[in-house]
Amino acid sequence: MERQIPDSVILEIFGYLSKRELGVVAQVCRRWRRVAYDRSLWHVVDMNDFWPAVDEETLLMLIRTRLSSAKALNLGGCTLTAKVAKELAKRCYQLRSLVFYGADVESETGHEGIRDFPTGLELMDLRYSWGNFKFMRRLPRHFTQMRYVGLGMDSSESLVPDVFAKMRNLRILDCADCETLTDDALVKISMNCPHLESICLNECKNYRGKYLYRVLNNCKFVSTLLIRFTKITDEALMVVNWERTVVKELDLTGCYFVTTTGLSNVISRLPDIRYFKMNQCGFRHILHLRIYQEVRPTLAYKCLETLDLRWNFLLSAECLEGVLQQSPCLRYLGVSHSPRIPPSVIAEMFKFVSKLRILEFGPLRKEALSESPLVANLIKMCPLIEAVSLINFKLIDDTDTNLVQELRDKCRHIREVKLCSPRIEHVAIGNSGETITVERLLIKMESLLPSPENTLGKVINKLLV
Repeated sequence: MERQIPDSVILEIFGYLSKRELGVVAQVCRRWRRVAYDRSLWHVVDMNDFWPAVDEETLLMLIRTRLSSAKALNLGGCTLTAKVAKELAKRCYQLRSLVFYGADVESETGHEGIRDFPTGLELMDLRYSWGNFKFMRRLPRHFTQMRYVGLGMDSSESLVPDVFAKMRNLRILDCADCETLTDDALVKISMNCPHLESICLNECKNYRGKYLYRVLNNCKFVSTLLIRFTKITDEALMVVNWERTVVKELDLTGCYFVTTTGLSNVISRLPDIRYFKMNQCGFRHILHLRIYQEVRPTLAYKCLETLDLRWNFLLSAECLEGVLQQSPCLRYLGVSHSPRIPPSVIAEMFKFVSKLRILEFGPLRKEALSESPLVANLIKMCPLIEAVSLINFKLIDDTDTNLVQELRDKCRHIREVKLCSPRIEHVAIGNSGETITVERLLIKMESLLPSPENTLGKVINKLLV
């Protein structure tokens, strides 16, 4: 019976197997071995499929026998040695994407360091890898075709900014949590990479944005700017000519030195913004009782789809209503922990966001879900709602429980309803005889709100499918 099945059908079936499973079926018979080793099945290879991690000898065997047609390779769990790098350069001519997720790089000793490396790479992700990457500084001409790069704490220490010298075609740069990424370093990178479209500096502790205006002048195509939990300031934001940029996605989450003065300046000059996150902005200023200038929305944000305002303690109802009225295409909204926006107030604003798909909302202090028309108005005014995250609510009796069930039953497109009760810490800060108490989030909650579109992670996910 098996002989009557054409190779093309077996090949299609084998396409659903992992690389480890292909190795198993290849042992059944010669025919299955031939089909299992078909080049088309080995274009995309994730070494995590061979967990536990393979040793150098096994990896070299795989490169020599099966990876000559590989276009995308994740070295997850493996160690990049001089021999492995040489074989990759020698055999894998079609390799365009190389990811070091959980991989290690062998330390250089004497003359046995890594001297060879693939030359045609368009994507290289070193964010979640460890070891000595200094060998790459000797190979700048190997990276002339590079379009997508991710650096981590270890790799950035060796490579920033020298490795970017020949990356004129670079489109996406992700340097999350890199202490070596400073203002001066980013300016040098921007001078070498004028075609950058996406810059991610999330949690780069030594980045202050001092020369952000120069970076955006050098890289006129930047549409995605992610600088969450950096030390960027109001002054750094306000000197940028935002009107002359093409920024569509901006994340300022956790930028504690940014106040509403800076936020107001930015948002008033980006009418085409599509994705805007500013949760936890200015947190330190709030703790020190700084006086805020209120954000005053004056533009029509016709492209705005994602807005995250969670953990903004001084956000006013007037400000939020103004933004929602000006955002007819808003689909994803996050608002929480503002004493001036209780559930009863935001419930009246749902009429402005009829296209809403995902909502994350929570009051400053716990209250019962049945104390406001939140659920009733959401059902009535947002018929396309798909997911709701209710933060800091409590279910006291059957009335509250029934409201959650009603939300699931009456919203045709609903797929998820989350009840989140974050553990909090009360922090009392005295200033001139005054004391305030702020509730700080102690655990990270998984957000339902979407991530930006133009990121290294999204590119990798498409390549490794």
